Amino acid sequence: MPINATWGELLVGAYHKRMNGCEVISYNNRSRERGNQMEADVIAIDNDRDTDQQTVYVCEVVTHMSGKLYSGDPEEGWWDQFTNTKAHRFSLQKLEQKFSKDYDYVNDTFANADDHVYQFWAPVVTGWARGSGLIDGLEELGRRFEDETGEELELVINQDYTERIRSLREEAKGDTQYFTKLVS
Repeated sequence: MPINATWGELLVGAYHKRMNGCEVISYNNRSRERGNQMEADVIAIDNDRDTDQQTVYVCEVVTHMSGKLYSGDPEEGWWDQFTNTKAHRFSLQKLEQKFSKDYDYVNDTFANADDHVYQFWAPVVTGWARGSGLIDGLEELGRRFEDETGEELELVINQDYTERIRSLREEAKGDTQYFTKLVS
């Protein structure tokens, strides 16, 4: 069992293992570099032997069912134009910082990988439809991340999250391989 992984992180890891064929899943990765406070919730590595390609998935996972993501005191920034809710502004600020550090870490550690995929997973984000301040802010975060790094930031939230977990359940239905190994 992974140390200190939340249930949401375990679901995301299981998704990448079963649905993307990742053979390495690592939780709560921290840089060994002194003074670097980065921490990526899930890193999943797919070494496709058929194509000889390596894809590294970097995922930040928030499973707060209230939909508010993070709480804290935000600094002033671009996020102020999207919402006047302190928790929403702080969430956007924190996610920007996390993905910036994730990008640096992954490009140093997995520089030879063919592809890096950055994802934000959350089952509930306040404002189910486009037009909510937090969701608009997350989309802006994705645009800014792509402008700065050339990489896409995929939002796996609300309905998209539900659909992926549903597909994982369908994929795993009837799979007793692990259980059979435990009792035999």
